[in-house]
Amino acid sequence: MLDIDYLKRVAHYFESGDCQFEFENGEEARRLEIIDFLEHLMELGEQADEMATKLIFKEAYASMTNEAGVADADAENAPTEIPS
Repeated sequence: MLDIDYLKRVAHYFESGDCQFEFENGEEARRLEIIDFLEHLMELGEQADEMATKLIFKEAYASMTNEAGVADADAENAPTEIPS
């Protein structure tokens, strides 16, 4: 399921200018196909960002999803008074 080689090919497709060339010189059906691919890729990017956040910051994320966790975070970040 994790095909890094495919992601590298997609990155090369963008970086090489092939995607732009195909879009600018392709038939209308090909342009629509490219736009559809890019939209799906952007949606997947958003999902990947959310997933990475959940996986990497699982404990912090879990604690921030309940009122007690939010209260604890607020207390930790509250400014401290400096005695005069």
